Amino acid sequence: MMNNKLLPLASLTVCTICTFIGVNSFEQQLPNSWQKALYSNRVLAQTSQEQIANQVYQKSSPAVVTVQTGNGHGSGFAVVGQDGLIITNAHVIKPLPRNEEEVENYNPKDFPSVVTIVFPDGKKVAADVLGFGKNGLDLAVLQIHNQKDLRTLALAAAGSAKVGDRIFTLGTPLYADFKDTFTQGNITRIDSRTGKIQHDAVIQGGNSGGPLLNSKGQVIGVNTSGIVGPAKLNSGMNFAIPVAQVQSFITAARKKDISSISTLFEKSTKPAIANISLNGQIINGSLAEGDPTRENGEIKNGSFVNLYQFRGRAGQRVVIEMTSQKINSFLILCQVIETSEGQIYSKITENDDRGAGDFNAQINTILPEDGVYAIFASSQQIGETGNYSLRVTAKP
Repeated sequence: MMNNKLLPLASLTVCTICTFIGVNSFEQQLPNSWQKALYSNRVLAQTSQEQIANQVYQKSSPAVVTVQTGNGHGSGFAVVGQDGLIITNAHVIKPLPRNEEEVENYNPKDFPSVVTIVFPDGKKVAADVLGFGKNGLDLAVLQIHNQKDLRTLALAAAGSAKVGDRIFTLGTPLYADFKDTFTQGNITRIDSRTGKIQHDAVIQGGNSGGPLLNSKGQVIGVNTSGIVGPAKLNSGMNFAIPVAQVQSFITAARKKDISSISTLFEKSTKPAIANISLNGQIINGSLAEGDPTRENGEIKNGSFVNLYQFRGRAGQRVVIEMTSQKINSFLILCQVIETSEGQIYSKITENDDRGAGDFNAQINTILPEDGVYAIFASSQQIGETGNYSLRVTAKP
């Protein structure tokens, strides 16, 4: 007996075969001249796509490099100009800590000042590490000296990338022997707030810092991360820093207005939970790499979080406001309950957006009883960092 789970797939296969047969039968009824025209158009379309891909590769490949640090490698590319600048990711030069021991021993000043650049033809040169993006921007700039005829990539116009556009990647995935690997796909999403580009071209570890290219061979972004699926396979959800941020970073680098150390990760010196008053005083805070993440029961999602607490009364109305131009603010109010096993947080309410099109968060609620309450100031999306303002007001 056929397994019922196979029925949808079997039906789809039959439908596909029938459709294919139908199309063939239809084409067989056409005059020979029409059949030749259809075939010719298909070939031309395929050839045109292949020609574009070949042109992008031939134009871009000489400018894309492997960045070797001694502890690993990433990708990078030379940018237009006569100054020998190479762009890559900050985490290629200074990796993020992977466990508690590395967090404890993390030293932001401990990174190579000189790295090795490997071109697709195997040629190796040294490059100085000039600096890093500020405010957690995952970019680093390197400089090659006395290099003649350095091939470079042009940057696309900011905002020119659109969902559905054909895109291409070049880099060194997984192992250094795989340098100059070329893949293609489409833009599947562009974050309306940050401009971050999501695409489905296959990239792996080692592609970090490599360019995301349009059909003209121009840089529209810098590949930075991807979501790994089952069996550690690429899920088709990959992310690139948009060219607007790359342009600003290069301009800042040429003005020497960049950080001397990576700003991706900073050891948190904030208390585990800070006291906050109910008098409406504004507190300025920030979510940053290294902050605690939301890992508790109902509030779990892995986003960075800052915790605040206050003592409230039953029937008291409180208004909590969190505003930011950098992150999608997310507020959670919990009651702190003491148990024999320690404190637990019982969620009372939460808020993401204050209103339509307003990404700031606000909670307006009446407290159920006397006691201590905790505010989780967080973001809606995993990995978001940036400054925010928090205010709590008790209403009569």
